[in-house]
Amino acid sequence: MIPYSAILTEIAIPVFIMLALERFAVYFFLRTPRQVAWVRRHRWLHPNAISRARYPMGFVSAILLHLGYPQWCFLFFTFWMITDITDGDIARKCDLNTEEGATIDPLSDKLMYAPMLVYLAWRGALNPMLVFVFLAFDITGQASRRFIKVKAANLFGKAKTFMVVVLLIVVGLEWIYGPLPILGRSIYPLMAICAGLAFCSTFFKVIPNYWYANILSILNLVCGLAGCWVVLSGKPAVYALGLVFLGQFLDLFDGRAAERWGSTPRGEIFDDVADGTSFGLTVGLIVVVSFTKLWLGLLLGGFYLFAVIYRLIRFVVEKRRKGVAGGVASFAGLPSPAGALMAGTACVLVPSQPVVGVIVAITSLLMISRVPYPHFGRAILPRVPKIVRVLVLGAFLFLLALGVRRDQYLIPLLIAFAADTIYLVSPLFRRQSGNAD
Repeated sequence: MIPYSAILTEIAIPVFIMLALERFAVYFFLRTPRQVAWVRRHRWLHPNAISRARYPMGFVSAILLHLGYPQWCFLFFTFWMITDITDGDIARKCDLNTEEGATIDPLSDKLMYAPMLVYLAWRGALNPMLVFVFLAFDITGQASRRFIKVKAANLFGKAKTFMVVVLLIVVGLEWIYGPLPILGRSIYPLMAICAGLAFCSTFFKVIPNYWYANILSILNLVCGLAGCWVVLSGKPAVYALGLVFLGQFLDLFDGRAAERWGSTPRGEIFDDVADGTSFGLTVGLIVVVSFTKLWLGLLLGGFYLFAVIYRLIRFVVEKRRKGVAGGVASFAGLPSPAGALMAGTACVLVPSQPVVGVIVAITSLLMISRVPYPHFGRAILPRVPKIVRVLVLGAFLFLLALGVRRDQYLIPLLIAFAADTIYLVSPLFRRQSGNAD
């Protein structure tokens, strides 16, 4: 029997209390200019000092685990990882960001989790090869800070650190309470995700910044082509939809990468081709194979693909006509990523073919319509508190990793379908102002 009550009282509640106290302290003691000045005067509260204090704590955590104090190790490790949030807030609110801090903060994170990963791999709780691959990319990324201009952690690096902490939490719970059927199956996929994020974090540090957006678009294109192959080879459509999910995650950042670091002259074309392949062709093929009558699948899949291509071309043409540089805050018509999510999840989740046909048709019509929709990355996501974004992303990735391991995707698919449904009907409950794309 899984000891849920013990996990709640011995681990979950103490961790929640630590996080709540840390958030209260940061809010309460950094409210006024006088408090900020007091923090700035005390060197032991400098973000760099807090980061350096973490240097030995990963080794201490591994020693505690080796000596047979797993619960103390868990809580001790969690406390010091929470301080990573603290020093970031102090740096921003007290204007104490330094070039040195951009290097030592990620180093302190690595020194926190690397000893634990090595020890757990030595004890057989983690795959040694995956740990080696992960640490090889991680060390290379840290070493690259000696010769690159931008030393701060990128988005992939931050996601990597968060997912490593999630991985160690899962392994730690199994270590303390014995085999946990649900959590245990997610360990290998989580380690693979961490290794992939470590590679992306390192790779995006050493290439020219203006290629960031193009590489994200090309990776999105690769996801789309792989999704097409999955469908055409007769494999379950849910695997292709998983590649579309990954493409959407990449597409979320390529526009902002282009705005921040620039892009190549053909960057916008790369993005459109990638979107058309992942969100148009791949999902169109999923629609085709979802119907027993081939002519009906071809009709609906073809109409959906036409809607995606038409929408992408209309967006570029009207954007250039208006002379809009950079991204936009709202769209005329349902964005193609949202359309792909709705049509794809409907094909996989809904058993009734007539209902699927209606959903695909409505989705296609909304994409070519003029119904205003907010940009998710620019208009919606910034309004969500950072801690909520991190927790939701972590929970979704965990459920996805669990689905990969057990081949059960119902929960993440239902979450995606529900979220996209809310977005699809959102224009009914809000007013849009200004010009759309």
